[in-house]
Parts: sequence; C-alpha cells; structure tokens
Amino acid sequence: MTLHPLIPLSLATLCLASCAFRPAIDDQGKVTVHPPNQIMRSHGIRQFEKIKQRKQISHDPRYTEPVQRVAQRLQKVIEMPGAEWEFVVFKDNSPNAFALPGGKVGINTGLFRLIDNDTLLAAVLGHEISHATANHAEQRMFRGIGLALVGILLWHGLDHDGADHPGSDVAAFLAAGYLIDSLPFSRKQEYESDRIGAVYMAQAGYDPRQAIELWRRLAEHHMRQGGQKPAFLRTHPHDHSRIRALIHFMPVAMKFYTPSGTGH
Repeated sequence: MTLHPLIPLSLATLCLASCAFRPAIDDQGKVTVHPPNQIMRSHGIRQFEKIKQRKQISHDPRYTEPVQRVAQRLQKVIEMPGAEWEFVVFKDNSPNAFALPGGKVGINTGLFRLIDNDTLLAAVLGHEISHATANHAEQRMFRGIGLALVGILLWHGLDHDGADHPGSDVAAFLAAGYLIDSLPFSRKQEYESDRIGAVYMAQAGYDPRQAIELWRRLAEHHMRQGGQKPAFLRTHPHDHSRIRALIHFMPVAMKFYTPSGTGH
C-alpha cells in the first residue's frame, strides 16, 4: 500500500486541530468560559426539545425543587453570554445527567437514589454546567470532523493496485484513530469538568470536597452493577481515577470556598 504525499500533511492538520482549544481551567483554578457559537447553541436547544418530547418529564417537587434551588445558586457565579439555562428532571432510573450547548441540562430521577442533599446535587450540576461553559460539544465535533477528513484524504491517497479490500485499511485507520484520539480526549474533558465543577461548587458556597463523595457513591453503584469496562474503551474515566484526580485538585478548589455562598 502506497500513501499519497498529502496524508502526512492531513495527519499534521488533525494534530493542529486537536490543539486548537485551550484548557478551560488552569492549575490555579481560574475558569475561562468558551461560549458556543450560534450554530452549536441552536443545535443544543433543538436537541433538548426533542429529548423533552421523547422522555417523560418529572414534576415531582422532591426532585424539581432542589434542582432549581441549586441551579439558581450556581448560575450566580457563572457568566456565559447567550446562555438559555434550563434544568429539567426526567423520569429515568439510570443515575445520570447530561448537558447540551446553550445551557440545557437534564437530570434523571435515578440520581436521587444516590444523592440526598443539595451539596451532592451541586457536584452533579456543577459538572454538567461546566461541559456547557467549556464548550466541550463543539470541541468533540471539530475533532470528529478532522478525523473524518483524514480518512477521506487517506482513501483518495491510497494506491489501490493489488489491494483486495482497500476500504478495510480506511476502516482500520478510522477505528484506530477513534480509540487513540477521541476516547482519551473525551476522558480529558471529563477530568476538566470535574475540576471546573468543583470550582463552581466552591464559588457558590458548596463544599467542593463533596464532589469526591459523589464519585465514591457512583463507584459503589457501578460495582454493584458489575464494574466498569477497561479505561481505554471508555469515554469517561474510571470512578477511582476521577476520585484520585479530584483529591489532588481539592486544595485548589478549596481556595474558592466560603460557606456563606458569596464566593471569591
């Protein structure tokens, strides 16, 4: 198989695209908000509306009242231009939550089997909010486009003479690229959101150390469910890895913590 001379250039282009986004938090805990562009914001809003039509929404005050109470407190320490914040509780037994560009956050009722106070809920919401403020969805989209472009260039640059199944080479390349690039990048985003979420918690007056407790409870839940698959096959880090990373970061997060809730 002979590669076209443009292939090394296309690979270099992907690497440059991968480095195009600066981290949203530095070693001192300073958070930089990266608002989504209008296209991503509109896409997030549309997708959230579709989810609300597809899934059953909970109006149970046991869930909705703490979510709105904690969300309002967190929003006071976050400035994201153009955000249309919306927090919706869905009737879903899985202990999960998610965020979409533009400030749309969904919380499953199943989470409340593991969290029983506002501070643990703040750890969940702070983490999800940070995905929106760090613009993680747009970063993943650009990396995906970059990988696809490399695959297209690779396909056109291959010397197919004598190749029985040239498409398999492209498929293998894209699969390897996904494992080597996309999954570790998603895990990196999760670690970043853990750190940003801890800072948001602290600034809003919630003890950020409870973020560690949240992941301990999730780790116990996952163990009861049979454990987690190998880290290199996951979009999210292993729970114990997240706990270690949060413990390491906690002295930084605590600098922003004031129990009064006024933040720094």
